[in-house]
Amino acid sequence: MKHTMPHWPKQSRRTFLRTGAASAAAPLLPLARGAAATRPNIIVVMTDEQRWDTVGADNCPWMRTPHLDRLAREGVIFSNAYCASPVCVGSRAAFHYGLYPPATGIYDNSDRWDGSKEWMWSLRESGYYCTAIGKNHYNPFVSRACAWHERVIVENKNGAPPFKDDWDKFLEPRGIPRPVGRYEAIGRKAFRESFGAHEWEWEPDTHCDFFVGNHAVRWIEQYRRQEPFLLWVGFPGPHTPIDPVKKYAQLYLSRTLPKAIGGRKELDGKPWEQRKQFEYWHLDNHDDGIWLSDATPGKTARLRAHYYGNITMIDEKIGEMVDALRKKGLIDNTIIVFTSDHGNMLVDHALFVKWSAYEASIRVPLLVWYPKRYPGGRRTSRLAQTFDVVPALLEEAKASVPEGRQWQSCARFLRNEPSAEPERNYVFSMVGKSRQCPSTFSVVRSRQHKYVYYHDSESRELYDLKKDPNELVNLAFEPGYAALRAEYEDVRRVWMSSKGARQA
Repeated sequence: MKHTMPHWPKQSRRTFLRTGAASAAAPLLPLARGAAATRPNIIVVMTDEQRWDTVGADNCPWMRTPHLDRLAREGVIFSNAYCASPVCVGSRAAFHYGLYPPATGIYDNSDRWDGSKEWMWSLRESGYYCTAIGKNHYNPFVSRACAWHERVIVENKNGAPPFKDDWDKFLEPRGIPRPVGRYEAIGRKAFRESFGAHEWEWEPDTHCDFFVGNHAVRWIEQYRRQEPFLLWVGFPGPHTPIDPVKKYAQLYLSRTLPKAIGGRKELDGKPWEQRKQFEYWHLDNHDDGIWLSDATPGKTARLRAHYYGNITMIDEKIGEMVDALRKKGLIDNTIIVFTSDHGNMLVDHALFVKWSAYEASIRVPLLVWYPKRYPGGRRTSRLAQTFDVVPALLEEAKASVPEGRQWQSCARFLRNEPSAEPERNYVFSMVGKSRQCPSTFSVVRSRQHKYVYYHDSESRELYDLKKDPNELVNLAFEPGYAALRAEYEDVRRVWMSSKGARQA
């Protein structure tokens, strides 16, 4: 099947599809009158596979994220934010639609979605100019039904998409191979010894996260339209392969980093599905993978140093985006949202990447910055789904808020109003069965407990997160917990029967 790129306006193709050094900054222009001057611009930054404990200002002192830290000090950071699915496509579809997987029918990376119902359409139809730079992960990748006027498409770091995306077109004339097939390229022994952590071997600006960040900065510098804009910036990192530019990994190699939670012995008391996942990474290894049986404290620390280094790279580009807004005179009238689609286990509980119900897999950063309207310096522990911020964005933009969505608005909370919305009692997450995930499972998370239901087996998990925040002791079948397990099962059953209806 022949894949073609979507049609973009000629000016957009000149701006976004050319390769080579970054263009000079556009001359500063006065703020447009009318809608653009009164309705805020909106920037949504979504990284890929970034776990919750990776922003320095969110009580993570080992992290070097000065630009995110500043946004957090001046904004609102949600310390208990959860994705609706611990896999890329399921989570991104949920965020774009404001619907849980049981309502979207999108549970896994192989499921199709095209963006035709995404909330971004409300902004476009209300007069916003909408641009996406980087990863969206539509399936198919080249979607004509999405809301974007312009797209710069960069998909996974590894594994080429079924057409040449814009990063491929940038790399090809430079003779740089896309990092696919690293196993074959460096050999079995070297790949095994590297334990999933590599260094980007070419010029820093050719790395996919710098490529996306540089495009975003250039787009802001060159924006001349009078409409307010929505800019989606989808960084492919810190998704595997974990391959930061060398100097960023070195920032962490000598630092004291968090040790992995649990270990291989823990799997004996956990659902068989987790042992199957361990075996997958050990035996059916592919370009993303690591030999978990080789995990040592030293190798795990090296893996984490590279992962954190990739996040610091992204943080640097976010700082450049903020500087571009400031130089352009747009900073006071722009909302910035920062989040991720899901996390990465990083060998916690002897597991890797996502497809897990543990906190490292389903809990993600969520930060909202808009000092003009949202009093800053707040770090909240209230439960939130990442898509709960969407109604606030649409309200500020004076755009229609689509009906029938499953978000719970936090607009009044962000404005710090006395009548702020009540906190959620539960958040939910769900993923479908796949080669990497032996059983479909759904998660109910309250402020104190987490319940995990496996749809294809009798496996269950129940954790008391106040007594056991590291999720080491599975209480699901322990004497005395039958009633509590039944209570959470009722909550899950109602959620599923109503196709993921919102639980306030």
